[in-house]
Amino acid sequence: MKAKISLKRLITLSFLLFGGTIVLGYSLLSAHFFIRGMDNIVTGGMENAALTYLASDNPLAENELVNFRGSQLSRRWEAQTADIRQVFTDPPTRSGELIKRDDSHWFERPDKVYFALKVDLENQSVYISRTLSRENVSSLVGRNMADSMRLLLGVSALIALTLMLITWLLMRSISTPVARLNNWTQSLTPENLSQPPPDFLYPELNQMARLIQNSLSSVQRSLDREHRFLRYTSHELRTPISVIRNNIELQYKVLQQTASSLNPMQRDIADRIDRASITMQHLTETLLWLSREDNEKLPESVVEIDKLLLEITAEMRYLLRDKTLELIVETHPYKCSISAVAARIVLGNLIRNAFQHTWEGQVIISQQGSQISIVNRQFNTDIDVAPTELGFGLGLQLTAQLTEKLGWSYQNLANENGHNVILDIKPRETN
Repeated sequence: MKAKISLKRLITLSFLLFGGTIVLGYSLLSAHFFIRGMDNIVTGGMENAALTYLASDNPLAENELVNFRGSQLSRRWEAQTADIRQVFTDPPTRSGELIKRDDSHWFERPDKVYFALKVDLENQSVYISRTLSRENVSSLVGRNMADSMRLLLGVSALIALTLMLITWLLMRSISTPVARLNNWTQSLTPENLSQPPPDFLYPELNQMARLIQNSLSSVQRSLDREHRFLRYTSHELRTPISVIRNNIELQYKVLQQTASSLNPMQRDIADRIDRASITMQHLTETLLWLSREDNEKLPESVVEIDKLLLEITAEMRYLLRDKTLELIVETHPYKCSISAVAARIVLGNLIRNAFQHTWEGQVIISQQGSQISIVNRQFNTDIDVAPTELGFGLGLQLTAQLTEKLGWSYQNLANENGHNVILDIKPRETN
């Protein structure tokens, strides 16, 4: 995975690279003009030597070489010394053009520097050469050059350090309030969300803080409304559901006492009301528990998982009427201490969804220890499954939320013709 560079480091490196490029460029430019200045001084000295010699009415013969004021003067290039002609293979061709050579390499001080110059004076061309070495250069010139180079390097280093200091101060003045904004954002909770945000020095950061606070406040208000709606609705539904359940049970008892029975149509209607009331009761209990703000655990008791599975499967068998479906149930005796209400809600939702969404196929419910597997296979995939029962669409969502809150392992693997659900009711260990 490619490592991502932080914004702070990117800006710092950009500033330093930009500033370093400027400092390096101006340093090289200063060094270039320094050397050009020295060349101009040498050129002026050599040309002045030639003018002075010719102005003294001293003739310069055709093949004569004159040493005057440290410069060698001649009318013909071949009259120059052998070492000059060896260093410069070609003579200077333009008047006033200075050419030079030295015997040094990169980052080395030369032992000798050779200069050659051609000037046109009094209708004649004069070749001037000069050789500078450590022996014949004035110590004052050497000191001045060294002082100039030290000054140049010192100024460049000072500018670079100043740039680094300014970059550090700038990044510190920006990163500190940004880090405060980040820490403040992470510390926001529903309790302190209504408090005014602190001052982050810059108007842009203050505006961002207000935007974050307003966004989170809007989300929190929506969550509060949803929680209130769930609590109020669930509480209000408990009363009519209890009335329906009690009246259904009362009707069955009255029929038993009077030794009378309902006709098949009335019996189907009463059964549908009974099943719907049970589904509504389980759904209401689930919503009530999920909407609780505290993390208090549900009361636990020793539950026989195999018997609970068989009981719930028997209660849900009405969903298999008029269906060509094979039901396979495999259980093994197993007891554990869990919340009986939560286990009934979760297993009821999973079995109900498997029965509802399979018309022609197979449903396999197997249990081994704390692990439960529910597989439904739809053989005829062209059949359109309709939401015929209350709670359709909520079962799997509520199951995922319930198992996450309970700490149970839950997997829902979808395939082409059904689902494979694996549930482990043993809570996951937390560090």
